[in-house]
Amino acid sequence: MSEQVDIQVLYRRGDLEALREPWNALWQRCPAASTFQRPEWLIPWCRELGPEEVLTLAFWSGQELVGLAPLAIHRYRGERLVALLGAGITDYLDVLAAPGYERTVAEAVFTCLRERADAWDVVELGDLRASSPLLGVEAPPGWSDEVEKHEACPMATIPEGAGPDEVLFPGIRARVARARKRLAKAGAVRVDMADASSVDELLDALFATHRARWTSRGEGGVLDESLRPFHRAVARGMCARGALRLYGLRLDGRIIASFYGFAERDRLAWYLSGFHPDFAVLSPGLAMFASAIEGAAREGARAVDFLRGREPYKYEWGAVDRWTYRRRLRHQGAREAGQEVGQGELDGAVRAVMSGEVSPEVGLVRLLGAAGDLAAAERAIEAARAAAGQGGEGSAGTGEPAARLEALRRCLEARRAACATVVEILGAHREAGAGAGADAPARTARLFDDLCARSEEASVAAYSLGDPEILERATREVVELLERWGLLGEDRAILQIGCGIGRFEAALAPRVREAWGLDVAPRMIEAARRRCAGRSNVVLAVSSGADLGDAPPARFDLVYAVDSFPYLVAAGEAVVDRHLAEARRVLRPGGELVILNYSYRGDAARDAADVARLAARHGFDVLVSGEQPFALWDGRAYRLRRLDPW
Repeated sequence: MSEQVDIQVLYRRGDLEALREPWNALWQRCPAASTFQRPEWLIPWCRELGPEEVLTLAFWSGQELVGLAPLAIHRYRGERLVALLGAGITDYLDVLAAPGYERTVAEAVFTCLRERADAWDVVELGDLRASSPLLGVEAPPGWSDEVEKHEACPMATIPEGAGPDEVLFPGIRARVARARKRLAKAGAVRVDMADASSVDELLDALFATHRARWTSRGEGGVLDESLRPFHRAVARGMCARGALRLYGLRLDGRIIASFYGFAERDRLAWYLSGFHPDFAVLSPGLAMFASAIEGAAREGARAVDFLRGREPYKYEWGAVDRWTYRRRLRHQGAREAGQEVGQGELDGAVRAVMSGEVSPEVGLVRLLGAAGDLAAAERAIEAARAAAGQGGEGSAGTGEPAARLEALRRCLEARRAACATVVEILGAHREAGAGAGADAPARTARLFDDLCARSEEASVAAYSLGDPEILERATREVVELLERWGLLGEDRAILQIGCGIGRFEAALAPRVREAWGLDVAPRMIEAARRRCAGRSNVVLAVSSGADLGDAPPARFDLVYAVDSFPYLVAAGEAVVDRHLAEARRVLRPGGELVILNYSYRGDAARDAADVARLAARHGFDVLVSGEQPFALWDGRAYRLRRLDPW
């Protein structure tokens, strides 16, 4: 297609709303587009979960929208990352391009990124199907460019011309028939599909059935409260478009099972389901999903897309893996640690302290990471003090924000030498370039051996600023959380993934029967052994980073990881998956896995979605998802319990 197009660049998420109708018209013209590329999905994502700033390209041929590249720039760990809108909880992502414009749109995306290279450091295009135009365009010369498998999306085929008794996969038909007989004996059964008048009722029922087993224990459930406004907006919008398939199975009028998915273009997508545990013996979830498939087949569907994740139940329905891909790029001039950064990143680090979002210690580390040197960090603090009326002698800045800003200034002033060490440590993290690959554990081991030699305390928690007293406060916060959750006791055996210098083993050994600690860095284990000398119930060992080694099966009541999972996530999906499988292997029935900080991606919704998927895949119940329970540290907590039977 050689026809000239005009490119409009949108920088604010609010600008996307004006594109809603031409966007939907473009979607209709794109035969391979998924439901997740509709504005009814991505606009609520932007509004409820996305960044304020976007970098979206709209391609116009006259008055007609012929392409859309929905991008945004996120900031995390001092890097500026370009990603497609929807990342984290969306199963398929891509650009939209009318037939004949695919290459034009994809090439323009890379041209735009090249022209704005000073605004970003990394591009991560995930959840792309093999046919994506973004996989077929070469990166500009000098850019690093990695393409890898991202997620398995199992899919089952509905046989052409299948009759009512042939729609379901043979291996599941008998089980569905038995479930329906049990339900019929229990009472009056009816399956309702949501329309405009009932969508809210059935969505509330989905939330209720999905979280029922957690609320019975006083917990919040897998569906985080922050995600519910997003899904309510999506359900209403998709219902209006005719794409929503939200079902409720009623027994004597009460909804005891729910199904939430989408159906269009000859395909049913299963996004979420749930059933009330009080009725588990009746298998209502099984019957519910069978009804959804049969309904889709009557409408002409020829495939059931189970979306990403390799949970075993999907294959019972005859699903076969289809893969998505991730492309990660970095340009030659990508900012390295210590180089000048935008004032917005410095201001953001200071504002996070002034608003009370983070402690002065954590805020100072963020500021040092963004600034790259002590002088730039000091200038940012002084600029904020001046703006707040605190710059001169005897000035009268007041209130909590001013007090927090002063605490930040004092923190830097009192620990100048430690701050210089932290700058070096953050630089070493950047230079190490953590990422996927077979050598990822070895790179992590070398990094932490080096950091441990510089400062044992700062190597395991930069926000401690190398101060043993601050590190002790941070350690106590974690210990108190584990105690509050009832996970410690003299009869308990615990194991830590990534034990570092052994601070938790030393603190927890008096509270448990035995405390194990594994770490990939030999120098860290040496430091841990010195710290835990004389404690006969502590076992410390160097691990491979690929699994939990010789840790015995079904031995532990608790497996926990404090700020170590981000390195597993950076090493790749297979490494994370293996550690969840290993955690299940070494835990006793009913044992718990606690992950404190899942990643450094800066995307809480994506982290929560990933943890929920992994939990379902490996037989864990999610009890806590993404809470921030600490005063000093800004880490997020995930608490999972091993399900038995599974």
